[in-house]
Amino acid sequence: MFGVYLDGLRQAEDLLEKGDYDEAMNQLNLLEKGVELNDIEKLAAMLLNCQIMIKTGDYEKSFLLAKTAFRKSMAISNPLLVIDSTITFLDAINGLGMLYDASNKDQKEFVQMINQSEDILKTITDLSKKNKDIRTEHLGRIKGIIEYTKIKTVPVKKDKVKAKIASFPIEKVKGVGQKAVELRKAGFKDASQLALAKAEELTPIKGIGPASAKKLIESAKELLNK
Repeated sequence: MFGVYLDGLRQAEDLLEKGDYDEAMNQLNLLEKGVELNDIEKLAAMLLNCQIMIKTGDYEKSFLLAKTAFRKSMAISNPLLVIDSTITFLDAINGLGMLYDASNKDQKEFVQMINQSEDILKTITDLSKKNKDIRTEHLGRIKGIIEYTKIKTVPVKKDKVKAKIASFPIEKVKGVGQKAVELRKAGFKDASQLALAKAEELTPIKGIGPASAKKLIESAKELLNK
């Protein structure tokens, strides 16, 4: 996801995508101890670290690190890492449930961040269609969650919306059933997190194949849209 070229970072990213979070973290630790990383590689490693934390449910630390990574990305002339920092930062915010609790002003800022990333993505010409599509879909999913939770009428309705969101733990998603335990271990605790997932993020989880992963994601989206 992070457009990195150093072999060690690519290996850590592959392990992350396979769901082998401990090995991915070990790979990052070994890399940071054994190789002198440049600023772009350091930021890519930081983002990978954030994503591992998000996947393992360490949302507080991931948020703090993602916030730092986002600030650093704005100072580095690398459009792709700006996009990936935005995605990671918003993933961490979603993990903490802060998309739901955010004020209208903050939600507008989040949407502006997404729109900016989408605009930047259109200007990048040396990225494969597959990698562009992955980022476009991820940004779109986050925007969808924000739009769902956005309070468009009087503020008094916010508690009702938050109550509705709180009533959507992972167990309420159609088809989850006994998979809930394994999903929670992998960091998926509510419907919004599942709706933001990619199928390949779910397939390493015990009892979930490619077809069932897609069905679970769609079921989560349907639940949120009711």
